[in-house]
Amino acid sequence: MSAPAFSVWVTGPEQGAVEAIAEELARRLAARPMAVEILGRRTPGIDVLAGEGLERRAAFVAGLLARHGVAVVVALPVAARAARERVRAELGRMIEVYARPAHEATTGYEPPERPEVEIAVPEPSPGAGVEQVLRTLEVLELLPRDEDRAYSEEEEREVIRRLKAFGYL
Repeated sequence: MSAPAFSVWVTGPEQGAVEAIAEELARRLAARPMAVEILGRRTPGIDVLAGEGLERRAAFVAGLLARHGVAVVVALPVAARAARERVRAELGRMIEVYARPAHEATTGYEPPERPEVEIAVPEPSPGAGVEQVLRTLEVLELLPRDEDRAYSEEEEREVIRRLKAFGYL
């Protein structure tokens, strides 16, 4: 059996941006190489999870995959902050990535209070947000460090400072 992996929940009010970030992240993780699955609207069979309590069922699937060494990138619409916090508590080995739109719209989506990574959408430097997610996973020791792309000491201190401020470390 493989070592436990982790889950990354990509959230935000713009589903297209959320899915684009999730797909790029999954691509970059698979290049490491590691087993990766995306749970999103285009995942075959995902419709059986739909409806009230989607996040709980998706968390169950993500947790099951992660326990068997599969990194899971979740890009499902879960508008309620409290629902995402419950998922975080259930999964443990999880980070939340917030795709923050340039202009907040009234969509019913509740932004996270403490995302580990926040990516401005559209990104001023495409791919920089996914790189930040990978580095955050490395700092949290959820992902082995990529020796070619380590944080500078200053960057690592900033990530650790932010994670401590949120109470994750």
